[in-house]
Amino acid sequence: MEKHTLKNIDIALLKRLKEGDEAAFESIYWKYNSHVFNFINSLLYDRILSEDITQSVFMKIWEKHESIDLDKGFDAYLFTIARNMVYKETENRLLSESAFYALSQQQTNEDVLTEEKIDADSLRLYIDKLIEQLPLSRKEIFKLSRRDHLSNKEIAIRLSISEKTVETQLYRSLRFLKQKLSDDNLLAILLVILANEC
Repeated sequence: MEKHTLKNIDIALLKRLKEGDEAAFESIYWKYNSHVFNFINSLLYDRILSEDITQSVFMKIWEKHESIDLDKGFDAYLFTIARNMVYKETENRLLSESAFYALSQQQTNEDVLTEEKIDADSLRLYIDKLIEQLPLSRKEIFKLSRRDHLSNKEIAIRLSISEKTVETQLYRSLRFLKQKLSDDNLLAILLVILANEC
């Protein structure tokens, strides 16, 4: 993943932001929003969605302005927020698509849902086989997150890797599953799998 760095950040400007100066916030927004947008769009390849998430990133910066640590890199702070929002949005969209399909099927054909319940075990087995196709380290991270319900920080500590690495591997795992489950009949079960097992 490309490393994004914001150089020559004005510490005095950050201090004013931390103190709640709206003008300082606007200056930071106009100076850095294109960097954040390009970073997000490099992950999503969706300009409209990337614009929306960019706005959300800076809203979060403003909401949390009092907690900004002037002794730590602001660029890392900014891009960590952006990265987390991208991963969250990706997972939410995946779950929303699955939920929408399941709901539409329930409204139009109760018999189909009954058959899906009967076949739940075989469908879960299919998901398990997909997960087994993940590279070893990615598979381990995915299982620790979705099945053992460990936080990214807990996984990073357990595996002696960075939280950024954990986030990246989870994003890639979800993207892989979404690609493999692009067929509506298979995509419909992903909500159940992620909610109950992963």
